[in-house]
Amino acid sequence: MLGGKKISEGYIGITIDVYNKKDNVDIYHLIKKDKPKEIFLYGIDKKYLLTDKLDLILKELEGKSDYIAKKIKKGDLIMGLAYKNFNNELNSVKDIYSFMGDSIKKYTTIKPLLNYNDTNIYALSYDKKYYLFQEKCMNTVDNIKFTQTEFDKMIKDVYEEILLLQKHKYLHNDIKPDNIILCKGKYKLIDWDRAYYYKKLFKTLYMRGYFLFNHPYKFYKKGIPLFVYNFFIYLFKYLDNKKMSWIFKLNIYKKLEEKIYNSVNYLIHNNKSNNNLNRYYDNYSFALVIIYVAEKNNLKTPTRFVNKILEPFHISI
Repeated sequence: MLGGKKISEGYIGITIDVYNKKDNVDIYHLIKKDKPKEIFLYGIDKKYLLTDKLDLILKELEGKSDYIAKKIKKGDLIMGLAYKNFNNELNSVKDIYSFMGDSIKKYTTIKPLLNYNDTNIYALSYDKKYYLFQEKCMNTVDNIKFTQTEFDKMIKDVYEEILLLQKHKYLHNDIKPDNIILCKGKYKLIDWDRAYYYKKLFKTLYMRGYFLFNHPYKFYKKGIPLFVYNFFIYLFKYLDNKKMSWIFKLNIYKKLEEKIYNSVNYLIHNNKSNNNLNRYYDNYSFALVIIYVAEKNNLKTPTRFVNKILEPFHISI
């Protein structure tokens, strides 16, 4: 496949190897083939244009088999153009670094690929091709066979990260099973292209999050009527059926549908009950992950904890 070995694919990006000696299908060999005259390197607060330095870039990429890259692709009318999607995710990396600093490696898989001119480089682009670098970890929670102990650890790790984001008024905004990954013994959130500071006044439709794991009231407050929301749910079920079919088969899924419907209607008609909901939208998404993954693995759901983080939405299980 042009652009490197396809590891996983979402609406915005394709995850590929940086260097794969086994089959020579990776970013290294793609750049070597394309021979770009100009390459841009992106740090947190600096950007470099390198001209006629292909050999330097190839030397830095060679052997980096412990890295993957998210190749940003063009979405649709809602998801936007490739360079806009790239800027969204790169800006998220900068946002996260602003309050995490070097601990960004503890809580995320975001990791600089190289150091250029005393600047850590997190992304690269050329000829309208855009790549963001990550530590190579592959095991997302939808593919893990959990024990109760490991499941409890996953909850602890991810909730610790959510609380850190909340402290800085920041939303990941796309928490779902395939966006939580096990990386060197710690569970981390990945895919930050929809993340934002929830105190900002302007939010695009693109930044409002994934429909199946976000509370419908969030979309309602941004001008999307419930019947339109229900249409998008139907559409996303169709588009993601292969990836999400295991969720739709769960006994709890239908039961939660009714509770969520009652919840959004309650919030619409009780304005005093929806103050400061913005800060809790990641909690809601994570609660769904916990509930679904627990049933998938025949594990005990931490009911008290789940009800606590769902409390702002007037849902209990």
